[in-house]
Amino acid sequence: MKNNYILIVIRDLNSNPASDYTTKLTAQGYHIEYVLPGVDPVPLMQRRPPIAACFQFDYPDTAGLSDLRRAKQQAPAVPLLMITQAHSEQLAVWAFRTRVWDYFVYPLDTSRLLSVLEVLASLKQHGQMDVDSRAKLDMTNTIPPEARQHRANQNEDKATLDRALAYLDKNLHKKIVQSEVAELCGLSPFQFSRLFRRVMKVTFQDYLLSRRIEEAKRLLANPRISVTDVCFTVGFRDLSYFTRVFQRYVGLPPSRYRQSLEPATTLLTKSQREVPRQDATRPGSKTEQVTPGTGKKLREYTQE
Repeated sequence: MKNNYILIVIRDLNSNPASDYTTKLTAQGYHIEYVLPGVDPVPLMQRRPPIAACFQFDYPDTAGLSDLRRAKQQAPAVPLLMITQAHSEQLAVWAFRTRVWDYFVYPLDTSRLLSVLEVLASLKQHGQMDVDSRAKLDMTNTIPPEARQHRANQNEDKATLDRALAYLDKNLHKKIVQSEVAELCGLSPFQFSRLFRRVMKVTFQDYLLSRRIEEAKRLLANPRISVTDVCFTVGFRDLSYFTRVFQRYVGLPPSRYRQSLEPATTLLTKSQREVPRQDATRPGSKTEQVTPGTGKKLREYTQE
């Protein structure tokens, strides 16, 4: 049937989005249709509702997320899947509050994606979610491996620091004071400092700086965010200090690190545009000499 298709709504900022999963969908017999950037998907979704509409992002921006929310509002019967390269807890919470059916992060778990689409295809065919399909979907929604479980009698110290680490991740853009984090954990600054170094193998300040730099590296991969905005977003208040710290940790200043993420051809083009510095011995270059008896410098231009 003409309505039994998957709609891929491309909202990537870069020109070559990762979309290997579409090949696997086609191999499973799904018909794929695309909505390119700048094209409104809502009329098609209303006219020919698909099995699901997959909103594909590399770096979600305001325009792309607004498109997703508007699609949900104006075509509420169409299940929406959000597929993204850049991920954060806040983004996932926003997505589910917008009532997406499911949320995927690159690299994609294609087996789970296929399971979800199988359930949605069954739902579209029969008009309701049967018990077996719902049970199958619940079974594939396994607890992610990064979820940490603690036993109070063995990992009590680590559990205490989890509160501190969660606070850091949530407040990287702010000024963070170690004594305030210690109070959050119910410890004195001295107790907290010793515990942090013993469990994390680094000092609190070293960890905080390295965490800010790792977040900066992630943001610098987005070509639409300026280096200055990255600096303030990760909690630095001085661009020159941010540049020095970044270079100390990464080995390159932020601008050169961003260039290293670009294709080699782009870097070559930029290097070809650089103008070589004039040698001081070339015709027309300035030289200085002292006029005898005056001590004053006289500027001259050398000629051929």
